[in-house]
Amino acid sequence: MPSAPASNAERARLLITCVDRPGVVAAVTQLLFAQGANVVDSHQHTEPDDLRFFMRLEFDLPGLAERLPVLERALAPVAERLGLQWRLAPAARVKRMALLVSKQDHCLQELLWLWKKGELAAHIPLVVSNHPDAQEVVAPFGLALHHVPVTADTKAQAEASLLELLRAHQVDVVVLARYMQILSADFITRFGGPII
Repeated sequence: MPSAPASNAERARLLITCVDRPGVVAAVTQLLFAQGANVVDSHQHTEPDDLRFFMRLEFDLPGLAERLPVLERALAPVAERLGLQWRLAPAARVKRMALLVSKQDHCLQELLWLWKKGELAAHIPLVVSNHPDAQEVVAPFGLALHHVPVTADTKAQAEASLLELLRAHQVDVVVLARYMQILSADFITRFGGPII
């Protein structure tokens, strides 16, 4: 008999990537089962070009707040044995998302529309563009557009300004909504979070 749905406070997400190999799904789900977790959503795939395996699991675990450190300690040796890179986080924590855009704003409009409808579970404290054109798009959503122009000569300075904005707004994840700039390796390292 299925258990009743847990509150969002008892739900967590586990993201995993590694070289594709047999047994990853079995080892991770067996560990979750042994810890008393119930997997409620699972997606996995392997990239054919480089044979990287990706898995995203959502699971319910009663008493999650207290048990999360125990689960992390139990996961560490499995991750080491299988060569997993992983991130585990409570689902109740809503990510702070920055949207970066250039002149083409159709992706930005779609994301903002989904956010307004409540279908994009994120806080959007920041929209940044290297052109001022998107101001009319973001204003109806009650958001300000931060204009950070970029040229070949000012790229390092522009990225430093962008990093300051991301830190000031405590951004967890950056979404490139048709942002037509290549971010430097230094920027990616210094930001340290996901960039989609």
